[in-house]
Amino acid sequence: MILYMNSTFSTRAKEEMCTYPFEKTCDMASEIYGILLFASVFTKREIRIITANNCFASRLRKLFGNVFDIEIPLRQSSKSRYVFNLTDKSQLSRIFERYSLESEYSHSIRLNRAIIEDECCINAFIRGAFLAGGSVSNPKTSYHLELVTPRYNLSRELMALLMDMELEPKITTRKSSYVIYFKYSEAIEELLTRCGASVCAMDIMTAKIEKDVRNKLNRRVNCETANISKTVGAAVTHIDAIKKLMNDNAFDALPESYREAAKLRCENPEFSLSELAAMSGVNKATLNYRLNRIKEAAKRNTKEESQ
Repeated sequence: MILYMNSTFSTRAKEEMCTYPFEKTCDMASEIYGILLFASVFTKREIRIITANNCFASRLRKLFGNVFDIEIPLRQSSKSRYVFNLTDKSQLSRIFERYSLESEYSHSIRLNRAIIEDECCINAFIRGAFLAGGSVSNPKTSYHLELVTPRYNLSRELMALLMDMELEPKITTRKSSYVIYFKYSEAIEELLTRCGASVCAMDIMTAKIEKDVRNKLNRRVNCETANISKTVGAAVTHIDAIKKLMNDNAFDALPESYREAAKLRCENPEFSLSELAAMSGVNKATLNYRLNRIKEAAKRNTKEESQ
């Protein structure tokens, strides 16, 4: 069982992918192919794969053992990094022959689509590419998945493959590398699911739902806050006008219906016009009209006093 405590979301995704079962040889070979094309060094003279993920390191040895009967030398360069180095010419030759690779220069290596024709092989290839050169951000902060390679041809060919999968990636450069990336959650969910990280894909869906609920709640709270402010502001204006008329001994001169509306407003300052109307037995428009006439009466008294 994999423990996900104190690990990044990207690490969790890779650890989940590493639990994907070994089934067909073609799938394992396709996964190795993706790993090699995104390896630190992949030439006819040397293969070097560096990882800080213990699960990936373990899976890597099993893959090469199952497909090529090769035990990759493992060196732990630090407490958190594993380095796989392969320099045996006969073993390298077998690997290059298996993938029909001819160029001995890393930057010239291209993606051979004939090797990964079936959907299961394509998914395995993408899994290997992600394990060796991919990362994904925590969906609680942002939606971002990327695959990084220094090889120009490979970046374009991988773009074409992903577009054929209807995933619509984007590409940019970062220093001397090419970054194929996704910024929308649906494509990231699809890619992770295809790679065997369905739990992490579900985590993204859950995070998206939580964000939507939170945004809707915030909008509702903001709307209610605005309505409360509007209600309070209107109530204060009405009550000030009523007090003005009372102080000027002009309140009793108002029609009875206006005085009833004023009394209702003063007794229930926190109520909205709709709530006051329901209590008074008249519609909202009628009650609003009466309260506005009270405000106008108070303004007239103020003007008369200033003259």
